[in-house]
Amino acid sequence: MARVLACGLGLVLCGLGGNIAQGEDPTPIAGEEFRTTLFGEEIYVPPRDRRSVTAASFGVQAIPNGPSQMEMLPFGALYVWRNWDDDNRRLRGTFSGVVNDVDYTIGLREYPNWSLIFTWDNFILPMGRSEYVQGQRQRGTELEWSYAFAGAGLGYRLPVHPFRQDSAVNMSLTYEAGYRWFKGTGHTSAQYGVPKDTYEGRIHFRIRADALKRNLMELPHEGFTMGGDLIHGHRAKWDRWGGAPFDTPDFTKEQTYLQASAYALVATGLPFIESEKHRLVTSVHGGIGKDLDRFSAFRLPGRPTGYEWEAISLPMIHGVAFNELFPTRYAVANLQYRYEALFFLYPYLEATWGLVERPVFTSNGAVKNITDSMPALGGGLVTGAPWKSQVELNYTYNFGIYRDPGGAPPTKGGHGIIFFWSKEL
Repeated sequence: MARVLACGLGLVLCGLGGNIAQGEDPTPIAGEEFRTTLFGEEIYVPPRDRRSVTAASFGVQAIPNGPSQMEMLPFGALYVWRNWDDDNRRLRGTFSGVVNDVDYTIGLREYPNWSLIFTWDNFILPMGRSEYVQGQRQRGTELEWSYAFAGAGLGYRLPVHPFRQDSAVNMSLTYEAGYRWFKGTGHTSAQYGVPKDTYEGRIHFRIRADALKRNLMELPHEGFTMGGDLIHGHRAKWDRWGGAPFDTPDFTKEQTYLQASAYALVATGLPFIESEKHRLVTSVHGGIGKDLDRFSAFRLPGRPTGYEWEAISLPMIHGVAFNELFPTRYAVANLQYRYEALFFLYPYLEATWGLVERPVFTSNGAVKNITDSMPALGGGLVTGAPWKSQVELNYTYNFGIYRDPGGAPPTKGGHGIIFFWSKEL
């Protein structure tokens, strides 16, 4: 069993220091050979080619008294990463059927570091989705709305320390041609206007800089990563839509919008402690937009878990249902302390503070947007599991999120639990 646990792997997931305490086994690094002794048994983890990864994941998010339809939410995806032909071709894809995200890169041999990039991004869900105010579902706003975008452009890649397969600065500029389509449901209010289907074109600049060293569980061990996105979008057709309880949108402005986001993460050891077993992971995410609406606003949280180089770019707020919040501006900071109890077992504690725009009810029952704080405390465990798999369990209490106890006024504060399982195929 110990040998199997040693091979537990995660799905998605320039050193800044950290000395090894005398007599302490070094932390196993992702992809590298590792030998140790556990409970008197010799353990050997063979080297692994991280340039080729196929993995599947499944998870469940539980939010007691959370938004209706989202109190118990399953999620899952297939992750594919290929980096071959001397770093000249790369493919990254996450596939779940409803949501799919693909980047394919072809290097230009005559121009080293430059490449052609082709992208695909879609969200297609043939069922109604409502918005929520202070945890309460606004059924009259329910719409079926989906989108699909195909992009092409130019990219630049520069390998950086520690020169692992994901250690690089990646920049790209793409044009994304897409289509959005909408449909009312039986719950949509007669006074709530359904948007018209439309072509939408986006210019997307993206930068990612990853200089992280990751451990056996693909968790950040030391180093940093940072990046950002800038999106300019324009819809060919955009007429009056929406309605109560929200203010009627200014469709003439929202036909063209601008969205910018950035992030940074640093992994280090603890000050004055010469041990690799203690890790401090600090991250910040922020975003702001101009003329954003329900369909172009940020969606928080953007991911359940994971520290793969692209997944890190998405903000994570535990204790909040996926996509529950739709701000035009936000800032989120997270501080995590993680301990290596065994080479495959990593318990952690974390604190999060968010400043997020969100809708709230006024005294007369209307809705207005405010920018409010969302502190949270939690902890969890990441561990290897049988059959080359990995499990993460997280519990968080979010002091700032609104919850609906049912029949009573919304209250601040709520619990969140995530169970996440992933397996390399």
